[in-house]
Amino acid sequence: MNKFFLITKINLLSFFNLQRVNNSKYKSVNKKNYFRILLFVFVFLYLGYYAYFISYNLMPGLISINKPHLLFGIIFMIVNMFIIFSNIFKIKSVLIDFKDYDLLFSLPIKRNTILLSKLFSLYLLNLLYTVIFMIPAFVAYIKFLSFDNTLIYFLLIFIVPIVPLVISIIIGIMLSFFTSKFINKTIGGYIMYILIIAIAFYVSFKLDGMTSVDMANMSSNSIDKVGGYYPFVDIFLRIITNFNWPDLLIFIIAPLVLMVIMSVILDTSYDKIRAGLIRNKVSDNYQIREYRGNIPLVSLYKKEMKKFLSNPMYPLNTIIGCIMLIFIIIGLLVFDDSTIAKLFSINELSAFLQKYVVLMICLFCVLSSTTHCSLSLEGKSFWIVKMIPVKIRVILFSKILVNLTILVATVIISATFFGIYLHLAFIDFLILYLMPLAYSFFISQMGLLFNIMDPKFDYANEVQVIKQSLPVFLTLIVGLISVIIPLSIHELNTAYCILVTGIIFIIDIILCIVINTYGVKKINRMGG
Repeated sequence: MNKFFLITKINLLSFFNLQRVNNSKYKSVNKKNYFRILLFVFVFLYLGYYAYFISYNLMPGLISINKPHLLFGIIFMIVNMFIIFSNIFKIKSVLIDFKDYDLLFSLPIKRNTILLSKLFSLYLLNLLYTVIFMIPAFVAYIKFLSFDNTLIYFLLIFIVPIVPLVISIIIGIMLSFFTSKFINKTIGGYIMYILIIAIAFYVSFKLDGMTSVDMANMSSNSIDKVGGYYPFVDIFLRIITNFNWPDLLIFIIAPLVLMVIMSVILDTSYDKIRAGLIRNKVSDNYQIREYRGNIPLVSLYKKEMKKFLSNPMYPLNTIIGCIMLIFIIIGLLVFDDSTIAKLFSINELSAFLQKYVVLMICLFCVLSSTTHCSLSLEGKSFWIVKMIPVKIRVILFSKILVNLTILVATVIISATFFGIYLHLAFIDFLILYLMPLAYSFFISQMGLLFNIMDPKFDYANEVQVIKQSLPVFLTLIVGLISVIIPLSIHELNTAYCILVTGIIFIIDIILCIVINTYGVKKINRMGG
């Protein structure tokens, strides 16, 4: 049992990206971890506030249709969907193909103990998400009405994450099997991510302009439909509104039985599942050709680009700004101006774009950085990078070049489209290229600099450095501030945009010098 809790503790610290110090003993009180803990607290508080905001605004509509209790059903469905979609793409890396697989399974610990600790760690993490959503909803409810089953409600919170977690494991494994059939395994992952983003845009569009009564009626219809396929929604609502012991026992026992069955299946079939998920499909038309060497920069660039495209979570969590910008362009081509204006709550789309299009492109550029985690992703093979006979600055530039490839292509496409779409004058057309390009160099270098300052090579899975690391947060914040400040200081006219572009280019030169001096020295001092 001590081994179980020790592995669970390590898993949780790994999830929250807390560093390992003092001869492999985890300690959460070092300086870097203080900031990480504050960052996680801030994010969770924000999610809690957002859950409260949604619940508080839904209550008047639900009261008007005499169904206030449906708030708990809505939050229950939101929690279930959040847990499912936040887990399906990381099940493989967390539960099956985790980085410390060889180490853990070489220890004198039973396999079922390791697997159960992984499952329990996922449960605790998702329990935290459940608390963040369901407690604010409870607070919003009692702001309007009294509630009699408080103790039962808080008891159910501990059961809620189990079923969606089991569902996410099943879907995650099935998706991994599906993508393993491709020669390029990332195709299936890209398709699923793009579908989710498209669905999110569609839902946002459908919700726009709805009153609280409209949303209440839509929520009521959704619960009725979902309840027919997912009986736990109806059981949960019956327990909350009209408590009875049979429903409570079903709601508690059924998820626990499902989790036990899932644990047994994983334990007995783990080797087969893992072998099926990590196998590689090889093309049968392989041909031997003469090898032609490349200059170091080109070879390193190809290596970085291959790594970038090898894991769908990497590009689709680092270039989300570029993806959103392309979606907007597609939307302008497919829908009329009034539809797009309604989606983004803008009165006149053309007038808005004329004034803010250059800043909009810059904003989406600073939301896209592959460099804030590119150094950390070298992992424990970082010493190999240091040993190759290539200058450190060349290695760093190859990482910047990957981000520039994505951003420059996006800037050229979007600037050309908006320039023609808005019939801009030549100088404004030119600014539409130059200003976003300046920001592209800025965010590419800034992300890499933050990663050099705080690299993490001992991660358990790539999710930690791609989504949860300190450089990711700092790059996002600094990027947003760099765009918001020019907007708040002065009106965006041609002369002012030229001035801002010049300032950003000067900052780009300074960052280049810093990376080539401080950055190179810092990497040379890092242990291999």
